[in-house]
Amino acid sequence: MCLFVLSIGFFSVVTTISYINPGYFDRLLMQQMADADIDPIAVGSTSKADDTIESPPVAALPVPKIVRPWTLKPKDFSIVMVFGDEAHLASPGELWRVEVGTEVPGLGKILAIEPNDHGGIVKAEKATLVGVPH
Repeated sequence: MCLFVLSIGFFSVVTTISYINPGYFDRLLMQQMADADIDPIAVGSTSKADDTIESPPVAALPVPKIVRPWTLKPKDFSIVMVFGDEAHLASPGELWRVEVGTEVPGLGKILAIEPNDHGGIVKAEKATLVGVPH
């Protein structure tokens, strides 16, 4: 019975404080976080631009390189969708999001993207792709 009364009292006080001052617990939590000594490596934080402490340069992370067993040709591409000034193109095993000026292996530089009722037209240096009506 004592535990029940204490629980009701605790939740009543917390509810009353939250009702009277809605941001109280948020501010209390933020203040505790500001005072804590947080390890930037553990939380994934980076230094701010205005930091006065000189930090050592960070080496670039290695990223996977796509190695295709064949050279892409214009016939390998098809238009998935054209929307505004962007298009999605499909090639074997890959999906490309392109804009005017994007360099695509096998097509060259994208020169123009024109939406229409038949899936759109994508003009590139090496070919012009035309959408297939559905």
